Amino acid sequence: MKSAASCLAFAALAALVSCDKREAAAPEPQTAQEMYARAQELIRPNVEHAASDFAGALQWLQKAADAGLVQAQTDLAALYMEGGKGVEKNAKLAHEWFSKAAAQGSREACVFLGILEYEGRGVAKDVNAALAHWRTAADAGIADAQFRLGMVLAQKAESMHEAVDWLVKAARPGDKTGEPAAATALGNIYAKGTNGVEKDLQKSAEWYAQAAAAGEPRAQMVYAVMLLTGEPVPKDEQRGMAMLRLSAGQDNPQAIALLIRILKNGPDAEKNAAEADAWQKRLEDVQGTKYNVQIGE
Repeated sequence: MKSAASCLAFAALAALVSCDKREAAAPEPQTAQEMYARAQELIRPNVEHAASDFAGALQWLQKAADAGLVQAQTDLAALYMEGGKGVEKNAKLAHEWFSKAAAQGSREACVFLGILEYEGRGVAKDVNAALAHWRTAADAGIADAQFRLGMVLAQKAESMHEAVDWLVKAARPGDKTGEPAAATALGNIYAKGTNGVEKDLQKSAEWYAQAAAAGEPRAQMVYAVMLLTGEPVPKDEQRGMAMLRLSAGQDNPQAIALLIRILKNGPDAEKNAAEADAWQKRLEDVQGTKYNVQIGE
C-alpha cells in the first residue's frame, strides 16, 4: 500500500490540475477560492506554457492557505510532509497547517496530524494525542484512520476487541472502498488468536480472501498457500498458483521466493525452468542483491 502522506501529496499536486486554459491577462485573484484556482492554472502545462509553474502555483497555494481555505491548508501541509516539486520536507510546517485545517473541521487533516504525532515528526511524540486525532477521523468514517487506530489498539490485550471493531469498519466487508490492509490485519489476528481473540482459521481465510481480491500482496500470498495446501479452504492448485503469481507480480519477495521453489520442485520443473529463472532474476532485482533459492529449501 502507498503511504497515506504520499497519496495525499500526490492528490495535492493533482488537485492543482483542473483548468484547461490560462488567460494571458487574467485578473489578480482576490478571494481564497480565486487564489486556489490560480494555483490550479499555473500547475497545468499547455500549448502556451511548455512546463508547469510549480513555484508560482505554490505561492498562490500559500496565499489561499493564509486566507483560510481549508483545502489549500491541507494541500500545503501535505506538500511539506512529503516534499518534492521544489518543496523541502518540513514536518513542523506540515503539522502547523494540518492543525489549522483540522481546527476548521477537516477530518482528513486529523489523520495526518495523528501520523505526525504518533511518529514524533515536527513535534514531540504523543501517542495519546495521535489516537485522539484518529478517533475523530475514524468516527467520521475515514477508513485510513479506522485502520491506524485499530492497529495501535491491537497492541494491547485490554483494547484488542475494540481494535477488531475498528479494523472491521476499516475493511468494510463487501464494500470496495474498504482498506485492504485492515482485512489483512484481521486475517493475521484470527490466524494467530492474539490478545484474547479466539483463533479462527475460517474467519482468517475469509479476511485474507477479501484483502487478496482487493490486490493486497501479503494477503494474496497467504491465501495462495491456503489454496495450495487445502487448509482451511478447499484445495485449488490452479487458483493458488494464480494468486501466488499476482502477489509475486507486485514484487513481494516472499511470494517470488515461494513461487520459484514450487516451480523448481514441481513435477513440471523442466517445463517451468525458464519461468523460474525469470522470477529468480526478478527477485534479485527486487532485493537489490543476489538471492539464490535452492531446490528443496
